[in-house]
This record gives sequence, C-alpha cells and structure tokens, in this order.
Amino acid sequence: MTLRIWHQSVNELSRIGAYKRGIEAQAAAFLGPDAEVHVQGLPEGTYGDLSPSDALGNAYTYHRVLAPLVEMAVEAETRGYDAFVMGSFSEPFLREMRTAVDIPVVSLTEASLLVGCSLGSRIGLISNAPNVAYMTSLSVAKHHLEARVLEVTSLSPGMDEYELMAAREEPSRLVAAFAGKARELIARGADVIVPAEGVMAEILAGEGIRRIDKAVVLDVFMAAWAHALSLVRLRRGGIGTSRAWLYSRG
Repeated sequence: MTLRIWHQSVNELSRIGAYKRGIEAQAAAFLGPDAEVHVQGLPEGTYGDLSPSDALGNAYTYHRVLAPLVEMAVEAETRGYDAFVMGSFSEPFLREMRTAVDIPVVSLTEASLLVGCSLGSRIGLISNAPNVAYMTSLSVAKHHLEARVLEVTSLSPGMDEYELMAAREEPSRLVAAFAGKARELIARGADVIVPAEGVMAEILAGEGIRRIDKAVVLDVFMAAWAHALSLVRLRRGGIGTSRAWLYSRG
C-alpha cells in the first residue's frame, strides 16, 4: 500500500504555484511508488500585502496565522494520511501537533538537524532573511542541538519568498549568493550545509546543488520525507510518539 504524506507549507501556494509543483515533482522522483506527497498551503490573502518572511517575524501574527495548522494535522489523521510534514523552519506548534495526533509529525528543521548529525559533525544553516534565521535559531535551541550547529545565518541581503520566486527562472545569482555564504561557514568548520527556507531549498534542489566544495548541501525535503517514512514504519512495528511528559495527552 502506498503511504500518503500531508506536506504543509506556510506559504500562499496559489501565489507561488511553481513552488508547489516543484515540491511535488521532487517527491515523485525521490519516493517513487513508496509514498505520495500531497502539498497544502494557506489561503490566499493570509498575509495581506506582506510576505510570509516579513509577517511571521511578529509573534502575535505568527500565533494568529499559524495556530490553525494544529487542526490541519488533526484533519490529516482523520483523512487517513500516514504522516504530517510541517514544511516551515520555524516549526509552528510542533509540540501541540504531536499531542493532538498519533501519526508521525515531522518538521523540516528537526529532520534536517537529525539527518545532518549523521552526515557530518558541524551544521551550518542558511536562511533567506535575518528574521527567518532568528526563528530557525529558536528551533535549534528547542531541540538542544546547539553544540552540533556552527551558526544559523542568512543570505545577505535577504530575500523574501516572492523575491526568491522571481529568481527561480534564472537562479545563478541566488546560487552564487548561497554558495558564498556556505563557503564562509565551511571555512569555519561546517561540513553539512542546510538551506533553511523552503522556497530557497526547492530552487537549490532543482538546480542539483548537493555539495559545495567537499561539504554536503542537504536536500531538506528528502530528509523530511525519508524521516517520515521511517517513523511510519516504526509506528507499524509498535513504536510511536511517547506520551510521557512533553507529548503527554493527559
């Protein structure tokens, strides 16, 4: 039986359809007949005139806009999905989702960190903009993996999701900017580089960027989907989310 994964973006995918199609194509190529990835987004107009990167830097906006994602995880389980992937490096309401459902809930950040720890010693994360890098640094701390992370940084100057999409057709400058930042981290000891923002990561994956010099450039979507599949299989073997303490259901 083909597994089904609900992949939840925090973008308005109706505005950046090429991103959604890119994720779906990559999933089909990577997973083949093992799993189907269904990519979901937020309703058009969610962020008004702002980009997600700009809007979500405000804690109240973050809570108001993204709190409904918990119910989306519940819907995914109700509809028979095998796993829920939270496609945001800020990991909104990850704990709440895991207390609400029994299916595996995977985040791009946590999966990238765990896989990265197996591929190298020190991880460098590069986001699209400083405020997103800040949110990602909070996620790193939440997982207590600061000792394995050299730095969480961003492109300079930063680019929001719509600027990234505009660069998608001719990504050479984006690739060069990312590679330049990566080489700074590699020179300081990073041996795994994580593109820590979904739209940017999809573009880099589409360009086949797997290594810079000798360091691994992690495909964060592959890492998340592979992690999801492993957790689904563990659950089928009787090992699921702990209900002691952090993910207690009362």
